[in-house]
Amino acid sequence: MCKHNDSNELRFLCDLTVVKLGKKLRILGFDTEITRSIRVDEIGEIIRQTSRRLITKSRNLANTFGGILVTKNRVSEQVIELFAILKSLNIEITRTAARCVNCNEVLEDCSKEEVIDKVPIYIFETVEKFKRCPKCGKVYWQGTHLAHLQNLKQQTLRRKETDMRGENNDR
Repeated sequence: MCKHNDSNELRFLCDLTVVKLGKKLRILGFDTEITRSIRVDEIGEIIRQTSRRLITKSRNLANTFGGILVTKNRVSEQVIELFAILKSLNIEITRTAARCVNCNEVLEDCSKEEVIDKVPIYIFETVEKFKRCPKCGKVYWQGTHLAHLQNLKQQTLRRKETDMRGENNDR
């Protein structure tokens, strides 16, 4: 099984309030555990055992665990908000290998022949590169969904740089 465990890598824990955001972060390559627990002690134990940074919409949980509080409701807005928060904390946002939305495993390259019976025929005929989760076997390919998320990330980074230049000019 392929495990990616870079000690400098951002590792997140998304609680029940931001499950969809957690899945988007996995698509973008961030090591993101998702918990459906609402018990504070269980969430705290996961954070202690895995050294993850909590992302939540709960002000109480964010304060208790030094987590990241997101306030937006739409997932695309949450992605932008999260990247802006990380940037404001001077946390570098780097993308690592893509991860499985279901398992959080790092995806591995696979040949077209390996996925012939696992993807729609149109996709098989039009896409050249595929990735597969080594744990659950789910197959992934580059599509517009990932491109849209990466575009959101770039917009956020550009917006933050523009904001910072504006602040420097005001001084």
